[in-house]
Amino acid sequence: MISFQDLCADNSAFAQRVFEESFPIEERPMFDTIYLRPRDMFHFNVVYATDKPIGIFTYWNFGSWLYVEHFAVAAEYRNLDYGTRIMTSFKQKTSLPIILEVEKPDSDMALRRINFYKRLGFVLNEGISYLQPSYHEGGDMLPLDIMSTSPLSETDFAPMRQMLYSFVYLVEF
Repeated sequence: MISFQDLCADNSAFAQRVFEESFPIEERPMFDTIYLRPRDMFHFNVVYATDKPIGIFTYWNFGSWLYVEHFAVAAEYRNLDYGTRIMTSFKQKTSLPIILEVEKPDSDMALRRINFYKRLGFVLNEGISYLQPSYHEGGDMLPLDIMSTSPLSETDFAPMRQMLYSFVYLVEF
């Protein structure tokens, strides 16, 4: 049984370990800034299988759509089908469209990740041009692709991009 629990003092050390081990500094904000994000929109969950923490799952609720920002299974629980079970469980909890960012398909790992999401019903929106702003001042923007639970056009994605830039990355364009 997969369950999602809010980040709290009891699971914070586990969450920080998985967060920092799973994502290089360029792909995540500093952990202590997580607590400064708007709690009505941003959700940092520790994922449990029965009673043991197995991963983390962060997402933003923008009212009419959801953005999955970070999703990782702890190293000791990888390759046990937990990733599929976590995303399937999350998708079953909402009827809202879901979007997420993925690396360009130019490495084996990026292709594996894209194919993982495709198996779960996501589509790769190849016609969308997207640059992820840096989480850190002075950092470079990163070209990424957008995947979603239903196809998006550049026009569909434009207001979503603005919301991501404004709320997630705290930049204005």
